[in-house]
Amino acid sequence: MTDFTASCLDGETKTFLVSQPMGAIATTDPGAPAASTEDRIVEAALTCIARWGLSKTTIDDIAREAGTSRATAYRLFPGGKETIVDAVVGREIRQFFADLAVELSRHDDAEGLLVAGIGRSLRFLTTHPALRSVLAHEPGLLLPQVAFHRLGPVLDAAVGFAVPFLRPHVAPDAVPSVDARAAEVAEVLVRLVLSLALSPSEHVDPDDDASIQRVVRAHLLPALSP
Repeated sequence: MTDFTASCLDGETKTFLVSQPMGAIATTDPGAPAASTEDRIVEAALTCIARWGLSKTTIDDIAREAGTSRATAYRLFPGGKETIVDAVVGREIRQFFADLAVELSRHDDAEGLLVAGIGRSLRFLTTHPALRSVLAHEPGLLLPQVAFHRLGPVLDAAVGFAVPFLRPHVAPDAVPSVDARAAEVAEVLVRLVLSLALSPSEHVDPDDDASIQRVVRAHLLPALSP
């Protein structure tokens, strides 16, 4: 399990626990237990935000989509829409990092690790329906959370996640230290992913590993093993 700290859309810093794989809640396995009412409400909120955006989504919309009552939604999430949105953000972060950890653990070589990490991260950020909806129609709600001083908690948490995967691939004689070099490369990696997700480049295609590989070989591998 991993703690992930991030700035939510309301500007408040929250800590989420990475504990389950991607898709664990929205499962289609007929043998899996039925989703709880809380899970249905969170999934409904995600659907509504992707459909109408964050500002236009109401607690009534979420309850209707979840097939429950407004009163039940408030009983399970006393803070109303804000609490539900926090639950959505927490779930999506947990799922993303748990899924990414599984993917990265499959790669023993630095190049494969970096290509897989960048590719999976970019595909998640550029195809997530709710995230893309907010970014396209309500950028003022999202962009400030990854700009200037508010980027700090997101950057620190993502770097902390990446360092253990990068550390084995840093040259033993790295200066000033292996941990410092791993953190430095991790920060460049996270900033690169965020930049490409928010402002796509014609030179890097999230679905084309070869284009990602060129960036990795030119800029990231030399930093790990100068």
